[in-house]
Amino acid sequence: MAFQGGDILCNAKELKEKAKNSLDPYKYDSSELTRIFYKKKESLKEVEVPLFIGEKYRIVFELEALPKQVEVQVYNKNKESKNRKLLFTSKSIGADKKEFSFEISKTRHVYVDYIIPPSEEGSYSGCAVFMVGYK
Repeated sequence: MAFQGGDILCNAKELKEKAKNSLDPYKYDSSELTRIFYKKKESLKEVEVPLFIGEKYRIVFELEALPKQVEVQVYNKNKESKNRKLLFTSKSIGADKKEFSFEISKTRHVYVDYIIPPSEEGSYSGCAVFMVGYK
């Protein structure tokens, strides 16, 4: 499945293969392709990731099919919840990274927030993939 968005081609199969290479030694559990739409104002897209308590997980992000970098934040609760805790932010690894991962355990859900910067010229889109692996 491939999506054309702006000047960027979102090749889901290719993006998932790249992410899968970074899972090792974790076993593949699931993945999600998220369409990112850039608007005139900064926006946020949140994706819930269900997990099993007692497992160790690695979550790999592949962002090369985005025309403009987004910040990825991972929380223990959704955006409407009070007292939610930031577990990971892509700011901590450098703004220009297109692929990165982090590990987590002892939680039932995580919420991936994509902080989408405003678009200067019209609207355009891209896609991001995250993949979850377990030990």
